[in-house]
Amino acid sequence: MNTIFEKHPYKIILQHKPDQAVISLLKHTLWGTKETVYQHQDTEENIQKVPDPLFFSLQKQDEVIGTCCFSKTTMSVNNNKYDFWYSRYFSIDKQKQGGIFGSMILKHIRNYFEQHTLVQSVFYAYVDASNIRSQKLLKYIGFKKLRSFETLTFSRLYPKKDKNVSLIDSTDKETMLDLLKESYKDFLLTDFTPKFCDDSYYVLKKENEILAGVRVHTAHWVIRSLSGLAGKVIIKILPHIPVLRRLFNPREFRFLAFDGVYIKDGHEKELFALMESVCSSLKVNTGLLWMDSESALYHKLKAAGNWGIMDKLKENIPAHVVAAFKNIPKEELEKISSSPIYISAMNII
Repeated sequence: MNTIFEKHPYKIILQHKPDQAVISLLKHTLWGTKETVYQHQDTEENIQKVPDPLFFSLQKQDEVIGTCCFSKTTMSVNNNKYDFWYSRYFSIDKQKQGGIFGSMILKHIRNYFEQHTLVQSVFYAYVDASNIRSQKLLKYIGFKKLRSFETLTFSRLYPKKDKNVSLIDSTDKETMLDLLKESYKDFLLTDFTPKFCDDSYYVLKKENEILAGVRVHTAHWVIRSLSGLAGKVIIKILPHIPVLRRLFNPREFRFLAFDGVYIKDGHEKELFALMESVCSSLKVNTGLLWMDSESALYHKLKAAGNWGIMDKLKENIPAHVVAAFKNIPKEELEKISSSPIYISAMNII
């Protein structure tokens, strides 16, 4: 534990593992925007999965009133290794919001990285397009928009199993990683390490060939509100219709979060059989997938088949990937700025 800033009565503490005060703050945080508000229910469990984290916590007389985490992953771009720092869990106590605390903690985090980061580094975050306040705070510390992404929502009232779908076999993992690396060779922020296919990667195979694959995470949120007329209908009406409640219960929204999607060209519809079978196996009716909305893969998947009732009802609200850079050559910045970005489900749930 290090103190990186102190001026009575405030101080900012740096930890590699969050203490219970930070976890408690995050458990009670309402995420989203003024119109779309939700609360994570698996915070403590998911925090344990964050790779190489730095937790910055703002304290006032030893009371935690704000926190922000930066998680580091080393990746290659054009054969150059960069440190990519993902910013998540940025939260200010609800009683203290609207003041100086957001800019205070971000300012000193920026100062910390300016002093301690020597290698080529990219700092990035996801932010809802309608969350103007968060965008202003991130702009204040030098973050700029790189790309946009959207949510694809898959749902089935009565999902059915497919005999061709299974958890990936250990003998197929190396092949699967090669297929993913080839599929996403033009994308930034991929992290297809040997562990990527462990435990939760499902495939659809026919005649001993992988035609589709997807990594699966279980997630649990409480949805307080959704934007737009469609959002109001989903919140107020769907939960009171017994059959449709299978798809969405705002007080107990359990869903699957998909990423690492692979589809063999010409077999796009197999992805829907795969997701449906996984939903059936895990006894869930809805799944979410986040993709760069400017990428060819997004447009191919969007038009590939029937995503279900929830996709038709929901309002499409884009989010942005914003980033700041340190020690990155100009020509590499141009490459980074023009490349599609892989969106990790674990970074969202």
